[in-house]
Amino acid sequence: MTTPNGPPNGPEDDWTVLAQAWTDPAAAEPAIDPAQIRALRRRDRLARLNFAAEMAGVPLVLGLVAWAVVTRELPWPAAIACAVFTLFAGAMTLWSRRGDPGLLLDTPQTVVSTALAQARTGLRWAQAGTWTCAAGAAFLAAMGMLSGRWRADWPLLAGGAVFLAACLVLYRGHARRCRRRIAAHETALAALQER
Repeated sequence: MTTPNGPPNGPEDDWTVLAQAWTDPAAAEPAIDPAQIRALRRRDRLARLNFAAEMAGVPLVLGLVAWAVVTRELPWPAAIACAVFTLFAGAMTLWSRRGDPGLLLDTPQTVVSTALAQARTGLRWAQAGTWTCAAGAAFLAAMGMLSGRWRADWPLLAGGAVFLAACLVLYRGHARRCRRRIAAHETALAALQER
């Protein structure tokens, strides 16, 4: 799964120079670094693509479940568990993108505000992913119990558990990076507002 806010803490995330230049009373309005603008646009593009892919997955999975019920005689309890998990994951994706202001690049202050909003969205995405991993673990356990074939299905269940654990590690790492970016952007924004 792609990260909606791009690679963390690169040169495009250093807002210190912009904040210092903006708060220096002798300086004119600072120029906005084109690398920072490119980074904001790239993160916005990745976030939108990621959102579209995750939301497109909801009807796709629900369609596959319906197909499995009709043609493969998937038991209703398993179908309901699949549908509930899929709808929960879709709701988490919607929640993570709430309040997205889009790209505001008019002034140094709006640029930093946009970067801060992107980092907050990235943190919500990581939190939603963490909750989805927890729901995925419950889903795997429910599917194992509903099938009554723990012994026969253990490779599939173990593979799912390993996948969820790997996703959880990635989500938690992304959350840490977003928290660092949020702190840096809040500091830069406060400096800009004091001027």
